[in-house]
Amino acid sequence: MPFLFTCPHCHTSTQVDDCYSGHAGRCVTCGKEIQVPDFESSGEEIAGRSRKYSLPMFLSIGFFVVILICLGFLLIRTGGDTVQRMATNRVRSESVANLRQIAAALNAYARDHATYPPPVVTVGKNTHSWRVLILPYLNENALYDQYDFDKPWNSESNMMLAYRIPAVFQNEKQKQGPFGNFGSHSDYVLITGSGTLFPSTGPLSSDQIRDDAGQTLLLVESRPIGKEALSWMEPVDINVNTLRTSGYGELGGVLEDGFAFATIDEKTRFMSGSADPLVIRAVITANGGERLPSDVFD
Repeated sequence: MPFLFTCPHCHTSTQVDDCYSGHAGRCVTCGKEIQVPDFESSGEEIAGRSRKYSLPMFLSIGFFVVILICLGFLLIRTGGDTVQRMATNRVRSESVANLRQIAAALNAYARDHATYPPPVVTVGKNTHSWRVLILPYLNENALYDQYDFDKPWNSESNMMLAYRIPAVFQNEKQKQGPFGNFGSHSDYVLITGSGTLFPSTGPLSSDQIRDDAGQTLLLVESRPIGKEALSWMEPVDINVNTLRTSGYGELGGVLEDGFAFATIDEKTRFMSGSADPLVIRAVITANGGERLPSDVFD
């Protein structure tokens, strides 16, 4: 097999037969002494280098690709978990903010009127919700002034205000239904009845409460699945007797795995869905005398 050789003196390129590989002689053009390279050794050396480096290089590239694939799966999985945690945190943060703001309004009302607001406000034959009553304490004076207490809560004129619901009464981060939540329901209710802050004899005052303020429920989240949504103006809450007889499924529905609530001291707590009913009852009562361990809440 001939090889192309270029004279280093006259730079003339000539096809040299492989039998002259490694031999010395004179250039046929310029007559000067030349040394023909050992083409066979050079070819073997090049082939050897190719064989030497191609396999490790191939293995390195393959290993790098595998690492990239693994990192990709890890990022996808971690990213999905992170997004889920962020969404959950946003929903819980909004619940915390809403509960604190409503609890502060309820306490402000209690300071001005010596008792907490009645769950149901009766004016003549008409009944109204405590949510309407505390509107001035939520900086919703204009909405309060347009509400007519001399007419039923669901009268035509009052219902025109239904969709002007204050944002604090809903958890906007947790939409309801496949097309989102565009209703006028409230996500926050009082628990009424014997032993609570709101018995049938009338709401309690702060000096009538003996239980720890940080362990006494003031209001709670409630968005029961499968039930008709409660209008924020409707004078309906949850009666403790219903909870005792039908279970505590009416509590929650906004957050996953439990429900959030505010205590008298305006702190927010989270109760697991698997919490002991006795613990839930102890939190609901205002004068039960129970003392719960500090780690019972999340």
